[in-house]
Amino acid sequence: MSDNALYEAFQHQVDSRPDAVALLLDSPGNPACKCSWHALSIVVDRVAGRIATLASNTISRRCITHSSVNSDSDIVIALASLKLGLTEAPLDSRIGTDELLRRRSYLGGIWIDAQFKQRIASELIEATARSSTDESSQITWSNPTTAGDSKNSPQPAEKASLILWTSGTTSEPLAVLLSAESLHANASAKLRAVPQEQSDVRLTMLPLSHAYARTCDFGTWLLSGCTLAVCLGYQNMLRRLQELHPSLINTVPAIASRMLHACPENLDKLRLLGCGGAPLDHSSFMQWSVRGVTVIQGYGLTEAGPVISSATPSNAMPGLVGEPVEGWEIAIKKGQLFVRGPHSMLGYLNQPEATQTRMTDDGWLATGDLVERDRKTQQLKILGRVDDVIVLTSGQKIYPAAIERDIEQIDGIQHALLHYRGSLQLWLNLHTGTTLAMVQTKALQVLAKQSATVHCTLHYFQPALSVEAGELTAKETIRRGNIIEQRLSDYAGS
Repeated sequence: MSDNALYEAFQHQVDSRPDAVALLLDSPGNPACKCSWHALSIVVDRVAGRIATLASNTISRRCITHSSVNSDSDIVIALASLKLGLTEAPLDSRIGTDELLRRRSYLGGIWIDAQFKQRIASELIEATARSSTDESSQITWSNPTTAGDSKNSPQPAEKASLILWTSGTTSEPLAVLLSAESLHANASAKLRAVPQEQSDVRLTMLPLSHAYARTCDFGTWLLSGCTLAVCLGYQNMLRRLQELHPSLINTVPAIASRMLHACPENLDKLRLLGCGGAPLDHSSFMQWSVRGVTVIQGYGLTEAGPVISSATPSNAMPGLVGEPVEGWEIAIKKGQLFVRGPHSMLGYLNQPEATQTRMTDDGWLATGDLVERDRKTQQLKILGRVDDVIVLTSGQKIYPAAIERDIEQIDGIQHALLHYRGSLQLWLNLHTGTTLAMVQTKALQVLAKQSATVHCTLHYFQPALSVEAGELTAKETIRRGNIIEQRLSDYAGS
């Protein structure tokens, strides 16, 4: 396998289908702005030339760092970085200024600012308008980290094609090093599980600075040659839906359920709805099915590129996340899932001890998740995190994730956290305008389904949990450890 296979996939699209639509540009004044593969390649080549000049004039790490907002410019920077063989480190723009500056300082390298990106956006529109076929570039970039003295093998950071940060749901976020080979292998495996066609239109609304969208949107787009449109977040998705009819969307359960109730326009061609991060509730899954849309649930983590397992259009079932995708070996030890394969990370940047804790010398990656195989289908079912299991004084075990997911399906409840501190407590993060009295009856009904939780007491967070306080990730999932430390160690709340 080539060490630049994703870029070669891009070049294949350019060479074989130069006039096909690659990107539907996010140009509010020109909603029909269609960028061909050839026009896109013109801009990628120009930007690669400018980045190469910046890289040649700096002594810092050969890393391209920028604040990612899921713009068309972000796509170009990703492709230019692949072309040059440089490491790209997109930072989620929603993490806050202080954290963004900390990560930028930690990574080093070349910073791509907003002005640079604005120029890219202008050039994309210009190249699309011209549709020229006479411009090309032969930019090359020799990588000194892989040349020269063969006795000194490259360090993990030097071999990385992409640096992404873990979500921080269970601990402080770490910078994950992913190779070009692992990114290609994972996108290829996902595409084999869930095929897409050149005629498909993929709308990306999840952050490209996270592994899910980076592999399952960006990577599969390059390999399949479909048409891509990008934006960030629910409101921007609604805006883009005014001008396009996507057939493929990846999202998270909260938005998948919200889309059912809001019924956005122009979803008449939607055939596959990818759902990750957490399981979609049974009712929403079946409602999408009734509408003719197959929900594809999968499972993974940033350190795995991220896809470990995926349902397929033929075996998708509520509550299950499919079988391991091609390339993975799996082992289940005391309930915890371990995986080994070409998709695994190189390690954590500047964190050798954390890397050794997570990965064995012979390549096994500890996921930290408890799983079981469904007896009928052999698909994986995720029970929860190893560290989150609650053991009562009776010895009975409670897997809080499953209970919390059921509670979060109640209208008015945004997040739920089950905590044991002498007694079992359910803490709720409520939507604005919702009171505990409004959700109490339904929450108690869910808790009454299990004997272990029937005497659980209800509480709510006041003030509400927030990303800014470090209690929620950028994807607005709970950071359990931070919440327990900051809120529950002294019984804060109401």
